[in-house]
Amino acid sequence: MYYQDVEIGMVFKAESGKTITGSEIDLVAQLSGLDLPGFLDANVAKAWGFRDRVTPGPYVLACMFGLMARQGFLSNAIWMGAEQISLKSPVFPGDKIYAEAEVLKKGEPKRGGGPVTYRFQVKNQDGKLIIEGISTCLFAGRP
Repeated sequence: MYYQDVEIGMVFKAESGKTITGSEIDLVAQLSGLDLPGFLDANVAKAWGFRDRVTPGPYVLACMFGLMARQGFLSNAIWMGAEQISLKSPVFPGDKIYAEAEVLKKGEPKRGGGPVTYRFQVKNQDGKLIIEGISTCLFAGRP
């Protein structure tokens, strides 16, 4: 989707979702330096009150971008920043996440494209809110 195709109020849903695996958590935690006990050791996470080890929040956010790109919304965009990001619930191995975005505003066009600000939510297979926030991406203009 290009900047010219985006309209304020549009809603995009990535209904196919993505299942988070323990192997992904291991890999992301180790590659990012977040190789902390709560992400890698179920017993430690359970001692902290979780039912299993937890997926790093930044990875859940990255999955939202991926889900939205595969759905078409962010397929021609580069992330510029976010605000009001709030982690509401943990994601555990085996959870399936879904993403939704609503366009809030478009900035002034630049070089054929321009910034688009949207509200996003990620929910799990039970409809429980996982993460939400407001993000801005620079969308490419139509070639």
